[in-house]
Amino acid sequence: MGLRLLYTLATLTSTGSEGNVYQYQDQLLPPNVVQYRRVGMWAGTPATRSGGGGSSSISIDLKFRRPDVRRAGVIQVLVFNSDHLTSVGTPASGASAADGSGDRSFCCTPSLKAQGVKGCDRVGRIILLPDEVKGDGHVWVREVLFGSNQSAGEVSARVPIHRSGVHYLLLASCELHTGQVYFTGQTSWLNPYGYLPGELYYFLPFFRIMAVAYLTLGIVWGVQCWRHWSQLLPLQMCIAGVIMLGLLETSTWHLDYISFNGGGSRDLLPVVIAVSISTVRKTVSRLLVLAVCLGYGVVRPTLGSVAQKILALGVVYTVFSAALDVASNISQISELSVPVRLIFIAPVALLDALFYWWTFSGLTRTLAQLSTRRQSAKLLLYQRFSYVLLTSIAISGLWVCWQMLAIVANDLDERWASLWIFDAFWHVLYFGILIAICWLWSPNKNNLQYAYMDELGQCEDEEDDGEEIEGASTSSSIS
Repeated sequence: MGLRLLYTLATLTSTGSEGNVYQYQDQLLPPNVVQYRRVGMWAGTPATRSGGGGSSSISIDLKFRRPDVRRAGVIQVLVFNSDHLTSVGTPASGASAADGSGDRSFCCTPSLKAQGVKGCDRVGRIILLPDEVKGDGHVWVREVLFGSNQSAGEVSARVPIHRSGVHYLLLASCELHTGQVYFTGQTSWLNPYGYLPGELYYFLPFFRIMAVAYLTLGIVWGVQCWRHWSQLLPLQMCIAGVIMLGLLETSTWHLDYISFNGGGSRDLLPVVIAVSISTVRKTVSRLLVLAVCLGYGVVRPTLGSVAQKILALGVVYTVFSAALDVASNISQISELSVPVRLIFIAPVALLDALFYWWTFSGLTRTLAQLSTRRQSAKLLLYQRFSYVLLTSIAISGLWVCWQMLAIVANDLDERWASLWIFDAFWHVLYFGILIAICWLWSPNKNNLQYAYMDELGQCEDEEDDGEEIEGASTSSSIS
């Protein structure tokens, strides 16, 4: 029976911390199975020579053992650029031969050899076009041979990288008689600047720039708050807290990537700290925007019983968002099964939808109340705020559509150097929204015209004015 190996997304599973130095301890490689790991590698381009020794390589140090030694066997180790992915294996029946997508048969079987499949020259070996072996930028192959009654083998090599791109390290057990094989050791993927994967390299300068941007915004906001301290609104103090959280988050991520780049593995502590700060920042931001849209401090002095519902929603969102962020940053969530991924993603998506619905329904009511009361200054402020929110949603929608198109196009290996932008965009968008909010609620000498107890309605709405003056002594805390 012919063996068909699926071109699966299952990668080599490491028992160590996620990083670019992968540790393996008795990792199982079953017979008739191909496992691989893929990492973006720079070949010493000018943009990446700022940190390391200028060379790029993959170091392999693996020891193999097998319990069944009755027959001879072989394990093949391959390293190649994604440009040569279509030269490894052959499209399975019904799959496209134009690219590396779809199901592929990797091992040369008697039936495939009989069909004259190109590259299937020897049964029990991986299918590989002969002109792709050897040479810079082509497929590097090393075989670990087991004789009969031989249980151990090893491979130790350093493969230089001469061309930037996504590189694959593939372990193939195509010989049926090899049996189950266990391997121990490590693989190290060294870029010219250090151990940080090529896909993540630009996060180093990005988070440094973002940290400086938050620091600059914080200084400007702090000076404005100091100048108008006696007239500050509670909302403006909350904005200062959000800016501080943004600074802490981006600084922690920057330090995490510096550590990752230097040691090859991610320390758990900075990741947990960064994820925690990020979760708190997202939760506080959503609660703050929701409270503002419900008219807190402008149309109503307190949120009353609604505050308890908002805080409850915030607690639930924090729990599920933290779980998703931890799964995304510490484990490889893209490699989890679809049901497991849904367990992490679905609750956050539903809670976000609830936040958006509540936010815009509250904003609509607040705008209607301000229009009825003819409070022109506050109405103009909230109209501008609604424009900011609507613009951000439109931009977010367009970006999500573009991301989906990029994923459906199945050319992520070609886009590897720009994939970091997928995540970086949301940080930039959030910062842009924060700047807009800072501009709208900037501390100034006219602060009190936006406070609940200070702005009077027009003469023809004296009844509303009286109610507003009467409520002036009410506390402005969220309770």
